[in-house]
Amino acid sequence: MTLSLQFFSLLLMVLSGVVIGAIIEGTRFVMNSFPKRTFVFKYSTALEIIIWILLGLGTFYILFQVRDGIWRIYDPLAQIVGILLYEQLFQPIFRFMGRVFLRMIIQPIWFIIRIIVTIIRKILRLIALILLTIVRPFRFIYKKMRHLALKKKPKFRYNKKYTKN
Repeated sequence: MTLSLQFFSLLLMVLSGVVIGAIIEGTRFVMNSFPKRTFVFKYSTALEIIIWILLGLGTFYILFQVRDGIWRIYDPLAQIVGILLYEQLFQPIFRFMGRVFLRMIIQPIWFIIRIIVTIIRKILRLIALILLTIVRPFRFIYKKMRHLALKKKPKFRYNKKYTKN
């Protein structure tokens, strides 16, 4: 293995450490933004462990592509250096980019979805109000007829003189 390939793989591991730091911080931010009663918040530890496992598999895939799966002792150290670099240098940049992404893309899409849902709700309420207004007179007639149908019928005695008591 040449020295330039080892340097490239070391640089790649440092870069993957930076990406891992960003993904883990983003994951924690997203999971903590959910309400406390949701599935995601309740099982956030298990989900984070799954993400760590997937990131480890991604790291080994990178090693497999670059060095045919040969693992050196400096690889995890380079990733730890990358995570520390992320914490010290790149965290403000990633957080700024995350806020910009949230404000420029996510919030307008969420706003449009909420407007569409509100419009559909208002239309359905209007349709329900129109139907209730149309049905109201028939409902009154139905209630009166039902009341009469279920009412006990009085016993009529037409000729009270000749009936036995």
